[in-house]
Amino acid sequence: MREPNRQIKTFLEKQKLPLSAIEAVEDICIHIVDKEGKTICYSKGCENIEGEKRENILGKTIDELYTFEKIKDNPHGSIQLKVLETGEIMKNNHVMYTSKNNRRLDVISSTYPVFSDNGEEVIAAVCVFRDIGDYMKMANTIQKLKSDLATEKMGKSNNGTVYTFKDVISQSKSMEECIYIAKKAARSTAPVMIIGSTGTGKEVFAQSIHNESIVSKGPFVAINCSAIPENLLESTLFGTCKGAFTGAMESTGLFETAKNGTLFLDEINSMSLSLQAKLLRALETKTIRKVGGNEVIPINVRIISATNQDPLDAVKSKQIRADFYYRLAVISLDLPALKDRKEDISILIDSFILNHSAVLGKQITQISDEAYNMLMEHDWPGNVRELKHVIDQALYLADFSETLIKAPHLPKYLYDNYSKKKHVSKYVEKQKDSLKETMKDIEKEIIMETFESCNKNITQTAEKLGMTRQNMQHKLKSYGIR
Repeated sequence: MREPNRQIKTFLEKQKLPLSAIEAVEDICIHIVDKEGKTICYSKGCENIEGEKRENILGKTIDELYTFEKIKDNPHGSIQLKVLETGEIMKNNHVMYTSKNNRRLDVISSTYPVFSDNGEEVIAAVCVFRDIGDYMKMANTIQKLKSDLATEKMGKSNNGTVYTFKDVISQSKSMEECIYIAKKAARSTAPVMIIGSTGTGKEVFAQSIHNESIVSKGPFVAINCSAIPENLLESTLFGTCKGAFTGAMESTGLFETAKNGTLFLDEINSMSLSLQAKLLRALETKTIRKVGGNEVIPINVRIISATNQDPLDAVKSKQIRADFYYRLAVISLDLPALKDRKEDISILIDSFILNHSAVLGKQITQISDEAYNMLMEHDWPGNVRELKHVIDQALYLADFSETLIKAPHLPKYLYDNYSKKKHVSKYVEKQKDSLKETMKDIEKEIIMETFESCNKNITQTAEKLGMTRQNMQHKLKSYGIR
């Protein structure tokens, strides 16, 4: 059998993609090691981000060159060494490591095994990666900017809210019906209960109802009932008198703070039955007593509550008192999960890109077909909040020159879920591929990355990869790259 390095070089040359062409690529980093972990190919892109010359790297092992931050289920730290050991493809991995010259790097990588002609031995691992260090450093700055913008917006509302119905992004019938009901609820003073799983936008609707109601000029006060210990929740809602318990000081409760406005009680299903009874009495009598006090204080506040579980199930399981439920749910609003209104995903993606791309200084305006399909196949247990997080992450990871969110920008779990559902990757199902099949997959990714970085200019792509324009056109057509 021919030596592994010769097998790799021979195959690359047959594909008109010689090592010299790979080494010349600057826009992406390509690092190939043999079965011993020794470097046999190190692209110009690697030189640029690691600050090392190729001649100082070739022949050196992974362990000699890098120190990795250990990650779960991989004692090596190095993804390439794990691929050499397991023969599995590993895509879209976040890796942090220190180079030979003590440069700390933060990258996203995809690594592919190369098998011998008979498919029985892993003879190399090809790693294609990009530096995301600068983007990660920007994250805190960007987050602060977004926070400042939100604070500024809140200041303009002058009542403690950020959202109105204009912020509800939807084109589905189910959400349009929710908006219709919510707007009708806003015109009344009846208590409203909003039902929906985490991330569906319960507080967005609560604030929107407040801002379209007759108490819109009053304060909007929100509290998450599950976030406050039971022994403090009562005093938080009703206030305390000095000396009511050890260390207690005179304080105003949220019922008084929300006077002539709206009190939003989130995750009401986490409230104890005894406190539900006290709250029910307050709503029925429109009065409260502070903890430790005897004075009856009149209240004038509109109540909006929210629960992340079916309230009727909570009533049956005695988590919510039946009389308490009927008092709070005079009007009920059931928000659909994102998986049940997938026709809204595209418009949500467009909105998130439009609002955040410019803030990050990016040119992203769209999402690729592959990335879009991955998002459409996901079930979104975190709903709109999870989708926003995914798009934000993708925008952080995209290069400043890119105009599309692509699959490598998305979290690894989305790719894994997509692969399992669609069974699109024969390489995941079949751990040992022939050298020819594996190298074609690697070649396709290199061409796709370079083609995108050249803004889909065929001539420039061909020049960077050392091919003729005619041959590049053939490759693009055969791989279905447009």
